Amino acid sequence: MEEPVDYFPGLKTALSKELYERAKNIIPGGASSHCRCYPTFDPYPIALQRGKGSRVWDLDGNEYIDYCLALGPLILGHSPPSVIRAVADQLEKGTMFASLVEQEPKLAEKFREMVPNAEMVRFSNTGAEATMHAIRIARAYTGRDKIIKFEGHYHGAHDYVLVNCFGAPLGALGSEAAPYKVPSSWGIPSDTLKTVIPLPWNDLNILERTLRKYDGEIAAVISEPVMMNIGSVPPEDGYLQGMRELTKEHDVVFILDEIITGFRLAPGGAQQYFDIKSDIATFGKALGAGFPISAIAGTRKIMEYAVPGKVLHAGTYNSNPVCLAAAYASLSELSSNNGAAYNHLNKIGKMLYDGLVQAVERAGCRAIVQGIGGGGLQLYFTNLKRIGNFRDFYACDFAKYLLFHKLMLKRGVYFHPGQNEHLFVSTAHSEADIDRTISAATDSLREMARQGH
Repeated sequence: MEEPVDYFPGLKTALSKELYERAKNIIPGGASSHCRCYPTFDPYPIALQRGKGSRVWDLDGNEYIDYCLALGPLILGHSPPSVIRAVADQLEKGTMFASLVEQEPKLAEKFREMVPNAEMVRFSNTGAEATMHAIRIARAYTGRDKIIKFEGHYHGAHDYVLVNCFGAPLGALGSEAAPYKVPSSWGIPSDTLKTVIPLPWNDLNILERTLRKYDGEIAAVISEPVMMNIGSVPPEDGYLQGMRELTKEHDVVFILDEIITGFRLAPGGAQQYFDIKSDIATFGKALGAGFPISAIAGTRKIMEYAVPGKVLHAGTYNSNPVCLAAAYASLSELSSNNGAAYNHLNKIGKMLYDGLVQAVERAGCRAIVQGIGGGGLQLYFTNLKRIGNFRDFYACDFAKYLLFHKLMLKRGVYFHPGQNEHLFVSTAHSEADIDRTISAATDSLREMARQGH
């Protein structure tokens, strides 16, 4: 009789497998978000049940140090007391009203205190909603249709931007100077694709030539300040500043997508960290510390287009008071005690970064680590010395990373299985967590080397 395959050596996963099999019968793909389905998780996801601080537990009772943090939102860790208290207090008062509530301008004012470009703010529920409306506002403000977005950057699952990312074959992208448009999903209208110009990131010359070629036609350039859909790729020195100057020169709206970097890199996000100011910026994830809320912030002259009779921005759940309470508690904690939260995030993040570099060196494997400690980083299995853009990312060994993920699970550390995702730290992570993680990484990498990987 053939032995059953052990997909997760050294780990009990029977209940996770059972749940996924049940889910597949009623939910397409077995989950309500593609990044939780096979083949991202091979052959099924580990089903998490509860979390506290830096730890999570799955259905089978396994405990892990968590560096996924719900793909980034849990900057304060799981179930942070200040956020839970604020939410519990609001739940006693009501869950939603679909009217103006006192927490709305209160959070907007807090937002303005922290974010450099936030002269005015509108709240939504998801990152996709925020970027979609930011682009719509930019088009209304400029009277133009076309936008520039960068290869590999993910700005949400809406048609405006779902181009040249999510596994588009390298050969299908064409030349860097004039990439082909490769939709990342079925069902995107060809007319929508005509409004999008994809370009490689971290190349000012190509951006400048494109803006000059389409002068007077471009409504907006949308960019992540740190490329976060292929792990963590910081900008080249001067790149964001050059983008800011070029968009000003061509009277194009500069949109920074800070859904991931917002409130992670600094209290004022990437704008503060890199000392730039965009026309519009979008925020999510860490803003709500685990609750669904996003924001569009920008200059008054542009944001005033988002009013009745001009640009439609609506949603029944926009500015839900429970989520507003969570966000205000999150921002209050992050901005208190003279930056103590960021001192900790940066210290712990640097420890993780340095420790992973040392683990790679000790194991003698071909891999690199890059990113910005407290803002997210990644370990890449590649022969390259640096990942600088989407096309470089194809030189990574995704299967090897998936194996690394499983070996780390066995040792009680939860990394996302996707090479394109990130390693995040929270204010709840301790130095002891990092020490244990680096020990697990060293042992996992050595085990891979012994197996010939």
